[in-house]
Amino acid sequence: MQYAILGIGQAGLRHFEGFNKIKKLKFIGFTEYNLKKAKIFEKQYKIKHYKNINELLKQKLDFVVISLPHDERSDPITLCVKKKINLLIEKPLALNISELKKILPYTNKRNLIHTISFVHRYREEVLQAYKLIRNNKIGKIKYITETMISEKNPKLPRWIDDKKKSGGGVLIYNAIHSIDKLCFLVNSDVKKVYSEYNNINSKLKVEDTISIIIIFKNKTIANLNAIFAPYKTNPKWETKIFGEKGSIDLNIRKNLEIKSRTLNKKYNYENYYKKNGPNYNFSIQAKSYINCLKKRKTPLVKIEDGIKSVKIVDAIYKSIKQKKVITL
Repeated sequence: MQYAILGIGQAGLRHFEGFNKIKKLKFIGFTEYNLKKAKIFEKQYKIKHYKNINELLKQKLDFVVISLPHDERSDPITLCVKKKINLLIEKPLALNISELKKILPYTNKRNLIHTISFVHRYREEVLQAYKLIRNNKIGKIKYITETMISEKNPKLPRWIDDKKKSGGGVLIYNAIHSIDKLCFLVNSDVKKVYSEYNNINSKLKVEDTISIIIIFKNKTIANLNAIFAPYKTNPKWETKIFGEKGSIDLNIRKNLEIKSRTLNKKYNYENYYKKNGPNYNFSIQAKSYINCLKKRKTPLVKIEDGIKSVKIVDAIYKSIKQKKVITL
């Protein structure tokens, strides 16, 4: 099986590291507009750098990883699908609703197997929480609080602060993962959203903090707060899930705790991360996707999940602009 990567920034490199661990998988080539970075990567791994995507797509490829800036994905997605190439696409699937409409006729082709890199679904603690919920250990979910705090690493690409290229700030870059995780755990479509933000860095044209109320069709309510701090801070990604019979505290990269009248159990994942590294989930995602391609199976994250997330993000930005609840 042969593949290529479009864009070897932070996410692209993590995808490469994940797929590079799989035997009998050949990396044909890559594109990267940063020529200095491309030259270093090409020399280190002896992989050809293609300056023209059309030349790269002339090669025999089973799938392509698209890890380009948000505003540069539409045309490559279209080109790849026209050539009947399967895709793993970094989140978000599209910059906005307008771009989504352009690619929908192509992404909906059923003879190809596409997935979106909502890579955090593949974390052990998230899958364990999903299993406990599906096994009715806490009963019907009624309320969730989700907190996502991180430092805005100065090494991140500058384009993430350019709304025309990124589509937004902490919501579309970070919190979209939280939204997908909530949808995955609740197992319901979003019905309504309401949101506001108040930037820490007032010079930014995109949001670096956001507070969102999400109401699901099954009547679960979630409160999501995401912060992209412009200075050192204690990172946290915490999900508190309250069901009719009990609750789950989920701390990414740390632990999971379930409590009810009859159950009190804690799962610790810190040693797991020490052994496998903080980004092992990229390797799990890579293995899972290759298995789906070989067996012609539907991936854990479907193209429909990517479509839904773009619509939810769009509704949240509408809520901020119009200062009202938006119904999807």
